[in-house]
Amino acid sequence: MSNFSNQSKKAKPIINKTVLKSSLVAGAFLFSGINQSAQANSKPIVAVEPLVCDVVSAIAPPSTPVTCLIDRKQDVHDVKITPRQAQTLKSANQVFTLGSEMTPAMKKWLDNPLTVVVGVSAIEIDDHHDDHDDHSAAKDDDHDDHDDHSAAKHDDHDDHDDHGDAHGEGAFEWAGVFDLSAGTYKWSFAKVDGDYADPAMKMVILNSGDIEASEELAKELLGSQNSETKRNNDKLVAQEKAYFLSFNEKKDITTFTVEIKKAGKYAFFTEHMPFEFEADEHFFKDISGDDVEPIAQVPDEGDHHHHHDHGGLDPHIWHDPHNIIKMGNVISKNINKKISFFDRETKKVLKERTQAVNSILEDLDLWTQKQVATIPTDQRTIVSKHKAMEYYGDAFGLKTLSLLDYVGDSSSLRPETISTVIAELKEENVKVLFAEQKPPSKLLKNLSRQTSTPIARNQIFVDGLMLEGNTVSVAVHNTCTIVDSLGGECDEKEGDELESKWNDLSNP
Repeated sequence: MSNFSNQSKKAKPIINKTVLKSSLVAGAFLFSGINQSAQANSKPIVAVEPLVCDVVSAIAPPSTPVTCLIDRKQDVHDVKITPRQAQTLKSANQVFTLGSEMTPAMKKWLDNPLTVVVGVSAIEIDDHHDDHDDHSAAKDDDHDDHDDHSAAKHDDHDDHDDHGDAHGEGAFEWAGVFDLSAGTYKWSFAKVDGDYADPAMKMVILNSGDIEASEELAKELLGSQNSETKRNNDKLVAQEKAYFLSFNEKKDITTFTVEIKKAGKYAFFTEHMPFEFEADEHFFKDISGDDVEPIAQVPDEGDHHHHHDHGGLDPHIWHDPHNIIKMGNVISKNINKKISFFDRETKKVLKERTQAVNSILEDLDLWTQKQVATIPTDQRTIVSKHKAMEYYGDAFGLKTLSLLDYVGDSSSLRPETISTVIAELKEENVKVLFAEQKPPSKLLKNLSRQTSTPIARNQIFVDGLMLEGNTVSVAVHNTCTIVDSLGGECDEKEGDELESKWNDLSNP
């Protein structure tokens, strides 16, 4: 008895030390998890594009800081990552982006393990609206072990349209390389239907046979305020300085002399398509009056998409609300990975916000269907400059036509194409053209005038958010603009209610 008692007394300290050690390990593990979560939460989520930032802000728990990288006023196609923005990306907890198809500047950031692509290369696109999957929020609390799609790699497009006459700094619409002998040439700008496509235009001429290699320099020169003004009959030479070409309103044709001092290849970069200034004659001729054609140009003949080619993938997926749901689920799952396993409350908030976002988007989808149903069936065609509303058309039963598919940038407004466009618009019973910017592009205004097809009073926003409002705002605006312009009746009040619900999430 005595021996057993002594043994028991000796064993107790051993048991207590073991329990204490286990408790300390568990406590240290718990503290480590909480500490790591706290450190992660102190770093912001960086959302690259304004629309992505709006979706992330609606889904992320209010305790998680979200930073928007690109300002709404900037064109994501042409944006360049500044040193400050690069530092923001490097110090982020996570980075969410539509990918290089929409924002080429993000291409080199796709290998960053923090980067999560939520655009066209990261989600499965539905072929038909009726075939949408169940879009309810992820059922599992923890959303464990989902791919973050950060390794998605797709070739981006090299050049991007500035989407209108308010050109981005250094933007050009056309570039061409000519193999020229030494001598004198004539470059002309003609009025079409009594007006110049624009009263003035910038041009850069470089001694180069490679458009891509000269592109950055050309953009820099076009964006510079230090340009050289030239008027009718003035001389142009190859130089690292932009010309500001002013057209003579008193004349039907303004002509410039291009002097080539040494035979070789020369690249011309212009703010507008030179074909927009063609009436009866080709824009570039040699001293004998023979046409001079480029050996290379951007866009190429037959390239209907111009700066919206996007490497073969149309990135404008958010025009179908069900695609935004898929984007949001990718965002939610990846945010969840950064939340500590022990932080059940934050995980719960994330799940609830994701479900709320999905519910609003499902309601937006149903609302859009009801509005589109009011359009006469023989008038359900959206005609705009670029092919950017394909997902919208597929989702809601409208045909979409890109004017560039029929006119082509490299043959814009050539007289022989006008009759083809008129026939196409008549065949499709097109009642209105939709501008993607204000003022409408010269191409759209000239086509409207020559085909007697009016331009919709309001523009549609194809590349993201408006300057004010949220993801639902732009969807409601576009739908009501389309529906009202095509003879339907849009119930904007119900759409505004959905916008308000979304705003409550993105601005808690």
